[in-house]
Amino acid sequence: MGTARFSPPYVDRLRAADRWLRASERDAHAARYAVCRTTISALARVDSFYIGFFRDTDTVFIPYIYDHDQFLRPSIGRYGRHGVSHWVRTSKRPYVYRDDGGRLLTNAMPFGDTNEVSLDAVVVPLIDAETGDVTGLMSAQSLQPHSYDDEAIRALEWLGRALMHSFARDTAAQDELDLYTIYPELDTTGVQNETDLIDAVSSRVNRLHRGIRDLAQLAAPAGGAVAEAAQQLQHLSETTQIEIGDLFGAFADAAQGEDDGPDPAAELTAREREIAELIAREGVSNADLAEQLHISEKTVKTHVGNVLRKLGVAQRAGIELVLGPTMLQSTSRHRSKLPESP
Repeated sequence: MGTARFSPPYVDRLRAADRWLRASERDAHAARYAVCRTTISALARVDSFYIGFFRDTDTVFIPYIYDHDQFLRPSIGRYGRHGVSHWVRTSKRPYVYRDDGGRLLTNAMPFGDTNEVSLDAVVVPLIDAETGDVTGLMSAQSLQPHSYDDEAIRALEWLGRALMHSFARDTAAQDELDLYTIYPELDTTGVQNETDLIDAVSSRVNRLHRGIRDLAQLAAPAGGAVAEAAQQLQHLSETTQIEIGDLFGAFADAAQGEDDGPDPAAELTAREREIAELIAREGVSNADLAEQLHISEKTVKTHVGNVLRKLGVAQRAGIELVLGPTMLQSTSRHRSKLPESP
């Protein structure tokens, strides 16, 4: 990110965004995404905007998409090595349309009105404040050329960093007393199993259903088309709740029917895999890991938390059970080839 100072209009808007991000409730992701979008939209023309996060090595999940002030449904898809997602993830730098005339953008996943072509765009990396890894991206696009000057690019990059720092504050507040590092199985904010997932989804759908039900009750006395539409919407929300339950059941049945599942450690980074092996094989503590790997104990805690989450276990003892003796024996022969990046 550049070091040039922002002009007064930018300072006013970015300071307001900073206040909103700092004051937002923990895990208020949608509100924070909206702060980023509305802020950059007030400073430059934005016809399309999205925020996405990487999954595995070639997949990006986009929970927040706006096209012409219309919220679109979340999207998930794979990306290739010749597109903007791969470039931003590997370079850790913002992609700017004018640098290549939009060449990389042509390989991006389409959304919104596919007949429209963006003539300017900026895609900035979302960098984990703890590990320094690129975990996602944020993009502003315009149908008008030359919409984003250097100041607008720096502003979007700053918003991306501010967003990621707000996530880091969530983690710091959660682990202020080290409660969930010591006892991760007691952290109810994390999804540990199918039951947790069903509960998390159901609570959100129920919240939506209650809002729709209240709307239907308010519209009922007036009668007419509005009341009828509200009643139909309430029925749709109830049907959707049932269908989601059926989908969970079908998914569980399919998972139980699989003989050979995927590599449980496939989502681990090289460093996370190394840490998982050391814990499973030698039972080393966080302090020992920090000393052996020449990284801070705080970074070790972050990696261990990621390992537990990705392997779907609540305690350190579960790591060995998931990896299994065969995998540990095979990986131990190749540990010297693992990269040394923290």
